[in-house]
Amino acid sequence: MKIAIVGATGLVGRNIIKQCERLLPQDAEFHLFASSKSAGGKLTVNNEDLVIKELNSENIEKYDIALFSAGGERSKTFAENFTSQGSYVIDNSSAFRLHEEVPLVVYGINQNEITSTTKLIANPNCTTMGLVMALKPLHDKFNLVSMTPVAYQAVSGSGSEAVSSLKKEESLDAKSLAEYKDGYYTRPIARNVIPLAGNLLDNGYSDEEMKFVHESKKILGIPELVVEPSNARVGVLTGHGVFCSAVFENEINTDEAIQELNNFEGVQYWSETLATPLDAENKYDVLVSRLRMGLSSSKIINFWCVSDNLLKGAALNAVQIAKHLVQK
Repeated sequence: MKIAIVGATGLVGRNIIKQCERLLPQDAEFHLFASSKSAGGKLTVNNEDLVIKELNSENIEKYDIALFSAGGERSKTFAENFTSQGSYVIDNSSAFRLHEEVPLVVYGINQNEITSTTKLIANPNCTTMGLVMALKPLHDKFNLVSMTPVAYQAVSGSGSEAVSSLKKEESLDAKSLAEYKDGYYTRPIARNVIPLAGNLLDNGYSDEEMKFVHESKKILGIPELVVEPSNARVGVLTGHGVFCSAVFENEINTDEAIQELNNFEGVQYWSETLATPLDAENKYDVLVSRLRMGLSSSKIINFWCVSDNLLKGAALNAVQIAKHLVQK
């Protein structure tokens, strides 16, 4: 079995390598791709040093699976080079997520949408992914109608430059930080909350917020779902958190809701401890806590969920999909 990892040197790419080592057959043959800047360097996979190839059409061969985490433009440019030779492409970018013919897959929810002819598979947005893992068992039990998610996104979701910026800002004193203008974001992110994650669109919402709207409908199979999203960026390294107020068609029993969450693979409900980004870091499960009945209706529940955006939010889900393909 031949597996290509495209964008192998990035934050998500390096996590993909770790998950491949953990979940995929040890005898798989790996091929690593990155930009021309990284070409010729080496990364270790399963104790073997592999030379990184430049991503260009001349270097692409026939692979069984290609895991993409190199940005939307590279996905649009090169995904077809892989699929045309019979490779499954699991793409981490937003390039194909809303294409009707491309399944948007969260392993544990809708991996069975992948068929033998489905060569291009989209990995959802990292914030949406954690939330829908918590919502799926609740929807199956109570029938989700609408939701108001408020997300607190960690800087690693923006990539390595944002991580470096946070670390530099954390070393500044209060006066220097307040005056700092050279960070990754428009305002300092260390010890701060910026009430915007992503890029503003013409409707006043950010592209990150609209991913909540469109992707959750597609993943959960609820085209009529009403979503009223808000997203902020917080001075946290890893771990996207979401407060969600969810409205259901049926009346809620909170004990039943917690039981459904605990019975759903990939989700943990924490009743004694409040789950935080620090707790979620390096964990494969989505952590849920503070589930409570709505104040105005017995059809509303409010809860908090948090997950490692580099794992279930990206690399882990992609490799879980790859493992599913291997076992098909």
